[in-house]
Amino acid sequence: MSVADKPATFEDVMAGAAKWATIDEIRDLCDNAEGFWSQEFIDSAATKSKNAKIRRLIKTLKDETGFPLHASVETTNEDGETIRVYKQELLFDPDDYRQVVTYHSDRASHHGRMARGYAKRSDERFKTELDRQLTIDFDDT
Repeated sequence: MSVADKPATFEDVMAGAAKWATIDEIRDLCDNAEGFWSQEFIDSAATKSKNAKIRRLIKTLKDETGFPLHASVETTNEDGETIRVYKQELLFDPDDYRQVVTYHSDRASHHGRMARGYAKRSDERFKTELDRQLTIDFDDT
């Protein structure tokens, strides 16, 4: 395979992007790059897009207080394999609650670390005081 026959890499595509680009502009660059999208990727994209849409729709299902009716939990199927399912909260057992609480706690910790990291980088780069102004309140009190 010659250099000209090699598919474009993402680095190649991004080298052609302006300093600022929307996701749509970057996608267009990828679409126009020779051989960037493999046929295997194209074939799986519709299924992944449908799954993403379903996940977003599941999140819209709420009770009268605005709390989600379903959550994603791991369970074991009849073959003994661990699988992820969407389960109605009304059917939760204590382990399901543990999983969901752990997931959201981990996400909160991750986002707290990211907020502190960006604040620190801004403070170092621009001499701001974002890190001192950062408040992350996890209590409903």
